[in-house]
Amino acid sequence: MLSLKQLIKPKNLSIIGAALLLAASLGWYGTTPMQNLVQTESLSSSPDYFITKVKVKEFDTDGVLIETLDAEQTLHYIAKSRTLLETPSIERYTKSGQWSAKADKGVIEDGSNDILLTENARATKKYLQSEDIKLSADNIHYLDKDQSLTSYGNATLISTQGETSAGEIKTYINSEEVVMTGSVRGKYETIH
Repeated sequence: MLSLKQLIKPKNLSIIGAALLLAASLGWYGTTPMQNLVQTESLSSSPDYFITKVKVKEFDTDGVLIETLDAEQTLHYIAKSRTLLETPSIERYTKSGQWSAKADKGVIEDGSNDILLTENARATKKYLQSEDIKLSADNIHYLDKDQSLTSYGNATLISTQGETSAGEIKTYINSEEVVMTGSVRGKYETIH
């Protein structure tokens, strides 16, 4: 058995010190929190679920088709209460005609029938009794409450009469009314 005199020799003290240091290091390593394989930031920006090749049809109570929605992919975020759409395409049918719209991206808020189309958004209104009009803009927002399409960001309306650009162009689905605000400019050609 080792006596106290033998333990306090410099050689033995360094061995004991190294052993204590090793024990402390192992104890500290065991108490450090484990790292996640996936960082928390990437989890918070990840969708809760996604669906690819989406094709949705909506019918009224009489079984008449009133809307179709196609998208390459939908990404749903529960915490943000929204669904993001990749390359959405929408068609809506009414008694006075129909409208269709496409864009590179789209957003639908949970519990809402409104849709915001972004990045290269284009819409066409087809009337039963008059000429079609086409809208193009950075953003086109369909609001179900007032049945309107609001275009903003390089908004342009193209009809048989010519081309009109404005800060914002709002057109109503069930009428031929168009409201333009901001800097309104038009190009029109006369037919001889």
